[in-house]
Amino acid sequence: MRKIFRILLWLIMASVSAILLIVIFLTAFVFLQFDGSFDPESLKEGRGVVCGLVFGAAVHRSSLPGPGITRRVATAARLYDEGVLQHIILSGGKGEDGMASEAEVMRDVALKKGIAAGDITLEEESRSTWENLLNSRPLAAGCTSVIGISDRYHLARIGYLASRQGFPDIRTLPSDIEPSWPFELKSVGREVVALLYYMIITHLFPLDEIAQHGIPDEFEPDVLGFMITKSDHLVCQLIIQDKMHYLE
Repeated sequence: MRKIFRILLWLIMASVSAILLIVIFLTAFVFLQFDGSFDPESLKEGRGVVCGLVFGAAVHRSSLPGPGITRRVATAARLYDEGVLQHIILSGGKGEDGMASEAEVMRDVALKKGIAAGDITLEEESRSTWENLLNSRPLAAGCTSVIGISDRYHLARIGYLASRQGFPDIRTLPSDIEPSWPFELKSVGREVVALLYYMIITHLFPLDEIAQHGIPDEFEPDVLGFMITKSDHLVCQLIIQDKMHYLE
């Protein structure tokens, strides 16, 4: 009996240690991507049409822009004014019923900041970062290069998901203004969980099925509970689809 107890204790300790190592690795990965991958020097020659892909964020009541939208669009507007960007893709779908889409709200902010309406394209169907990239890629067909603009804590997930989708020509750039550190710290934790989740499901499912299993970007209150619920749902689906033969 003691031997069984020791084995179980060892397995528990090994599992906890493995989880901690994974969390530490992913946290470091998120922080290392804070500066993004965009290099201004790469645009000096043969730049062509450079497009900015702005990732949506929370829309407040009465369809007012949240701080995330304001930060991200302001950065795109600066690059547009400086001649770095020639076209802006605003990506983000609708949240609550009756609310404007994130893309629509971002367009209002962009127009107020001087971006010409003809240089703006809206993508209003996305509910997650995976879908932002998936739905925006066809809209960027005429772009020579694409710069993904979001808050710095979000850049690691953008880069990873873009690589999984075969969207290698996108570069990332953080917003000029940083969010408050309590919000950013919470957001880093969310990104670690989201990265781990996507690393799992992008290897379990065909890429064209990922959107239906993705985590909505607005999940906030109970991220771990959400992940557990989603994981339980995925396991049930895999069993039904007879993909987990080792359980038989």
